[in-house]
Amino acid sequence: MEEILKNAQKYCTRVLMGSRCKSLPFHNVEHTMEVFSNVKKIGSYGYLNNDELKPVLLAALFHDTGNATVFKGHENFSVIKATDFLNGQNYPVEKLKMVTDCIKATRMPQEPKNYLEEIICDADLFHLGTKFFTAKNKLIRQEWEKFLEVRYTDEAWYALNITFLEQHRYHTKYGKDLLEPIKQKNLNQLKQKYTQVYLKRSTNPF
Repeated sequence: MEEILKNAQKYCTRVLMGSRCKSLPFHNVEHTMEVFSNVKKIGSYGYLNNDELKPVLLAALFHDTGNATVFKGHENFSVIKATDFLNGQNYPVEKLKMVTDCIKATRMPQEPKNYLEEIICDADLFHLGTKFFTAKNKLIRQEWEKFLEVRYTDEAWYALNITFLEQHRYHTKYGKDLLEPIKQKNLNQLKQKYTQVYLKRSTNPF
């Protein structure tokens, strides 16, 4: 790994581990490093070399550091942290914009404007198309309940996620080829769970 990536990884790890992010069930160091790894997988599938991937790899490391400060709109704070750090590393201005644009692209709803932004968007929501979706989704629910004080009934939670997965689209060829088929399976499982909960409530309203 190149020096700037090593330095950025150390810095972002310190930010995440030195803040409330160390207690977050989902948006923590593990998620950041998974997104970093996912960028490599998707980029390699698209035949990008390490130099071409560097801006989006840096963006992956920084994209959730803003969660150390705030949940809603955290991408703006992530951009500030990335800008301050990379300016200190004398990172080229034109490349810095690529990094910050990639961070901004992770904001929901995702609207990537180029291939690098498509890569980080798919890397960030990689878990939707994996066998780990259920476990990851449980962590997100725990995070919302504990830190945002947002609670859903099982029926409402399944309905929310069904809508999210139905509206979501992978952008890269990797996402479409490898993740989308598994995402559809996960979506079908959510629908089955929703039906079970709905029928149970309908037959036993009390």
